[in-house]
Amino acid sequence: MPGLEGKKIVITRPAERAQDSVQMVKSYGAIPIVAPTIELKDSKPDEMIKLCNMINELDWLIFTSPRAIESFFKYCSIKNAHNLKVAAIGPKTGEVLDKYGIKIDLMPEEYTAEGLLEAFKSVEVKNKKIGIPRTMVARYTLPHGLQRRGAEVILADAYKSEMPDDKSKIYELIDDILDRKVDIIMFTSPLTVKNLVKVAKEIENENILDVLCSGEVLVAAIGPITRKVLHAYGIDPIMPEEYTFKNMLDKLVQVLNNQRGNNS
Repeated sequence: MPGLEGKKIVITRPAERAQDSVQMVKSYGAIPIVAPTIELKDSKPDEMIKLCNMINELDWLIFTSPRAIESFFKYCSIKNAHNLKVAAIGPKTGEVLDKYGIKIDLMPEEYTAEGLLEAFKSVEVKNKKIGIPRTMVARYTLPHGLQRRGAEVILADAYKSEMPDDKSKIYELIDDILDRKVDIIMFTSPLTVKNLVKVAKEIENENILDVLCSGEVLVAAIGPITRKVLHAYGIDPIMPEEYTFKNMLDKLVQVLNNQRGNNS
């Protein structure tokens, strides 16, 4: 079965995170189109340095993205923090920690904040100090959930997730959606969706939503939080059971092959 062969697949994640995805899309015989709808930028280091200075007081460090890890280790070392335990939200974040030689003590079965909270049910967090370096536009599900269980949570602004300064790729993407020149769009976070819609509204091209709702251009969401945002716009995306980019591609292969089977 041909799967994704020859399909034009849009990758909306930040440019610096897109390279692995590009290679993965090519390995399925598809054509990757990189159109970042978010940009990652460094935050001021003050909060990160403050977190570093209390590293020996922490019981846990939780990483929810590769960029948070990179930002953290610009300023910090945990070499001498012998009692510190580390949690990662999912395998991609785990891979980056592995490159830094960091042992992972906890990883959830479901790669979401809710999944991490579920995994932490097996850990006594009352009166424990937990550091979370992250972007400040992230949801508060995880820190609030840990605080409700009696943990002291220290958040540190690790990086910013923002609208790209250069929106030219987003403008091109909007034109391509309207002209049906792409087959599939991959959304890997709520902000990748919101920023695309925001730019479309700014240039009065909201009718891209009609195209995405109709299924003429397929939409894939990496997980339930991104899917929820798409649902709010009336779009029903394809979503994998396991929330990784590769599983998104595998799910698309399954859906497209099923459609071909039904049409034959």
